[in-house]
Amino acid sequence: MWDVVRGFFESLYGKFNGFLADTLDLDGKLLGLYDQFVSPLPELIKIVGVVFVGIVIVLGTISFVKKMLKLFIVLAVILAIVLLITQLR
Repeated sequence: MWDVVRGFFESLYGKFNGFLADTLDLDGKLLGLYDQFVSPLPELIKIVGVVFVGIVIVLGTISFVKKMLKLFIVLAVILAIVLLITQLR
């Protein structure tokens, strides 16, 4: 029984994925953009671009982690207050 259900959903996923791949063709469009804009650039500009993108990704990740840490601390304090209030009753 489970194999039939699983096969149905796998078939549905395969059909939907094939439809999207044929309709959108994201791989072809991205490679076309690379060939049109990035490939003609000199190698020095490519290296500078890769370093810049790397720095942006690292700093963005650090900023995201800092914000999630602050959110975790606020949620922990709220949970501690709720637990203390419920313990006192």
